[in-house]
Amino acid sequence: MNTELRKHLENFKNRKVVVWGDLILDEYIYTSTSRISREAPVLVTEFEANDYKLGGAGNVIMNIKALGADPIPVGLVGNDADGQTLENILTAKGISTRYLVKEEGYKTPKKSRILSGGDNTKKQQVLRIDTLNKTRLDNRLYEKIENNLCRLLEEVDLLILSDYLYESVKPDIFQTIKTTFPQKLFIVDSRKHFLKYGHVSIATPNEPEIKKIFPDKLFYSEKDFHDAGRELMEKLDARGIILKRGHKGMLVFERDSTPRPISIFGSPDIVDVTGAGDTVISVVGLGLLAGADLYSSAQLANIAAGYVVMKEGAYAISFEELLNVL
Repeated sequence: MNTELRKHLENFKNRKVVVWGDLILDEYIYTSTSRISREAPVLVTEFEANDYKLGGAGNVIMNIKALGADPIPVGLVGNDADGQTLENILTAKGISTRYLVKEEGYKTPKKSRILSGGDNTKKQQVLRIDTLNKTRLDNRLYEKIENNLCRLLEEVDLLILSDYLYESVKPDIFQTIKTTFPQKLFIVDSRKHFLKYGHVSIATPNEPEIKKIFPDKLFYSEKDFHDAGRELMEKLDARGIILKRGHKGMLVFERDSTPRPISIFGSPDIVDVTGAGDTVISVVGLGLLAGADLYSSAQLANIAAGYVVMKEGAYAISFEELLNVL
């Protein structure tokens, strides 16, 4: 099996992928602490350093780049300091920012995580502060996004849609794009709106998301998950569904076939699941683009995700790392 998967992985190199979604700036603020404040029962921390990474669709982009392919991001970014930091990270990695839509009134989404600890101890997250856009967005911004997507999909065969609910993605634009480019490969991951993305190629919900989609189902048995996956596939008119089940692995649904499980790869003693779903959608998309079938692509994604969850934070597995694991 690994020989076949390695062949597919080799074909990831230089593949172009359009990634449409919510780019989030992840800020990590490292502090040290040794006492409780006299003003209130809270920690007093001293600033040490900070670091910036890409979250949301940005993590999908970083995964695709690390795997040797060529991601092309499409989405909104603010004309602010956080937006500039986000663009600088992309540029430093050799990723084009040409198709990002920059808007003066839009606040670049940012998640600031404050980590603290004593001397010679591991830093622990003590607080997260989310900075979100609160302004109403003009339809002209979405016209620009639609035009950018149409221009890119004239030449690129895969679009990965990463909807984190931060306004870069509109389901009605997706339907227009899908109608215009019916033969392209569309893979969707959404925090909430899966049912609004009809006629997708592949969708990758996780277990809590599919339970929210079907609140009347009890999910007492494996059959309940099988039935829900098949029903979602019909509702989306999808070619397949990959149901991410955490420590239980995955379930792969395809037309006219029995759902196939994939057991978790690696240790069940997971360090951090942050960004694992981004790894899955990135590897599945590249696998299909490279000519692998859905089940083989899901196997590769499962192995990559099993590696990533043993790392702290959103970690982009590299081509060499995945090759070594195989």
